[in-house]
Amino acid sequence: MSRGTSPAPAGGGGGTAAAERLRPAVVEVVEAAGFVLDDLEVRPAGRRQVVRVVVDTADVPGPHDPPAPGPGLDEVAGVSRELSQLLDTMDQGGGEGTPEGEYTLEVTTPGTDRPLTRPHHWRRAWLRKVAITRTDGGTLSARVGPVGASGEGADGGSDGATVTLAEGTPKGPVLHRLPLAEVRRAVVEVEFKPAPPAEVEALVVAAGGDPDARRAQDVQDGQEERS
Repeated sequence: MSRGTSPAPAGGGGGTAAAERLRPAVVEVVEAAGFVLDDLEVRPAGRRQVVRVVVDTADVPGPHDPPAPGPGLDEVAGVSRELSQLLDTMDQGGGEGTPEGEYTLEVTTPGTDRPLTRPHHWRRAWLRKVAITRTDGGTLSARVGPVGASGEGADGGSDGATVTLAEGTPKGPVLHRLPLAEVRRAVVEVEFKPAPPAEVEALVVAAGGDPDARRAQDVQDGQEERS
């Protein structure tokens, strides 16, 4: 697996002045723990403020890797403790950068309904099935393959990136190359069965991988699970 980095804020939801002040210090703690910062939001909640930190694993699956797992609860709890200590230290140092008044820290992970809005999200969704609404109103349900072209821009945007998708049909998988700029909304679909081998093989080939190596890895993984 390769590793991603925390994108700069793209504006909107968490892009408040308080979040901007906190961001460099939060990114340092999050990335030191092996995660990337997916979102940072500072918002009022009654008389208090809520500092909401969303972290995701930095690992990006390669052509012969299975779908990426999410962050572990114990690891996330560790990040929460580190961030709590950071905010306490910043408060003791005069409070520069911390929200004004009382606040609550929330550290969480992206839910299964998190929209795929950045190339890193799509790379993390390798072999996941997604429901897509295009900017022209068309829809597509397909499995995520390699993400190519320019990659992720400084603001976390698509920056010209495209994704290869495998759509399952009665005659076999059909591949689509879709510019991320043409995606209005995309979310991962919940599945209870393994991905069809034909779709996986088509995406491995599209990623420049060897399908035989992928099958060998699947056999090895199965042997390890039985041992």
